[in-house]
Amino acid sequence: MRKGITPIIAIIILLLITVALAGVAWSYLSTYMTGLTGQSVELRDYFCTSGDTATVIIANTGTLKIATSDISIIDTSTGNSIGTHGTWKDPDGTDTTEIPVNSYATWKNDSTASTLKFTCNPSCTLRVVGGTARAQVARIYC
Repeated sequence: MRKGITPIIAIIILLLITVALAGVAWSYLSTYMTGLTGQSVELRDYFCTSGDTATVIIANTGTLKIATSDISIIDTSTGNSIGTHGTWKDPDGTDTTEIPVNSYATWKNDSTASTLKFTCNPSCTLRVVGGTARAQVARIYC
């Protein structure tokens, strides 16, 4: 007489192993995906408010707040980062240094800055990079 595991017990053990592996994979991937979407920005709108003043509205679509210093706004004609040469405002219109989850902030270039070599007249192209989102391009015509 041969002894061994019956086919029913073998199937139950294989199912338990499969469920355990699926649980481990789910746990790992959910943590990995949270890290990817934790800080994500989206370019919502951009426009010219006066002769050479560009305004960009950026929304935080991630699951974590994002500091405005972590968002780069680049003048594509020169390659210079101009995000620090502007002001960030929250929806209430007050200065801000971070964008909360499911909120937005408005960036406006400061044309009075002495180190700023940026004009948006008659047009400009800005590249917005922040968080884990891909770069987004804003073509602004004044």
